Amino acid sequence: MAAPSPVSQATAQVPRRALVTGASSGIGEATARELAAAGYSVALLARRAEELERVAKSLPRPEAHLCLPCDLRDAAAVAAALAKVKERFGAIDLVVQNAGHGCLARVEDTSPEAARSVLATNVTAVVDVARESLPLLRAGARPVMVLVSSIVARRGIPGQVVYAASKAALNSIAEGLRIEWAEDGIAVCALDVTLTRTAFFATQPNPRGLPGPNLAGADSPQRVARAVLDLDREPQPEVWLAWKWRMIAFLSLLAPRTADRMLVKRLGGGWTAPRR
Repeated sequence: MAAPSPVSQATAQVPRRALVTGASSGIGEATARELAAAGYSVALLARRAEELERVAKSLPRPEAHLCLPCDLRDAAAVAAALAKVKERFGAIDLVVQNAGHGCLARVEDTSPEAARSVLATNVTAVVDVARESLPLLRAGARPVMVLVSSIVARRGIPGQVVYAASKAALNSIAEGLRIEWAEDGIAVCALDVTLTRTAFFATQPNPRGLPGPNLAGADSPQRVARAVLDLDREPQPEVWLAWKWRMIAFLSLLAPRTADRMLVKRLGGGWTAPRR
């Protein structure tokens, strides 16, 4: 019988070490639970310390995990948090960049502060986490970074212009990092999620009370978490969780007028398809 490979021996002996941002609720919480159930040691990062503690204490092997209260918009706080991860875990095998928030508003109703907040959290902080986690990923085993993006990254939508732009930027970051980090053997994956049953839409700014999406047929956060785990095991450049939106995205390149009409019909909410 052949001897186990060094990779399989390391995997069997040492739990994989993961960092999950936005881990106090929604997709991030579900991802932390999925990874912990699979035997990972998880560093949970989010702003709300009490919620992080709640999640961490409810995970299998709670002593194996690390809570990192941190405002991702503070670059110094991000660097300090990653230093704690290094001290505790030594390295990281998986980074899940999930933290983010939106703003449900027409551009005319989107304040400069709201726009900057979305971009700071969804774009600038992603770059900060990537930079600070890179040395730890280089020291990891079969390192992977998953950027939790959105179907609107490939097709902007009305009422969520700034959010959609931030997710388009996120996918561009993933595309660039895949090549930048290839020499280090780090896989970078974009996960384009669809509507998900979380508090995301209820908690985002909505200054004019625009109608939110119908979540009746939305995905569960657990489905997204399972997709993250699948990407860690078998990395792919980009994964879509909604094929219909992928079709609209491709159609936007080939026949944008038709795509606009299809999108307006699908969204509802009184939007008008452009005629010029």
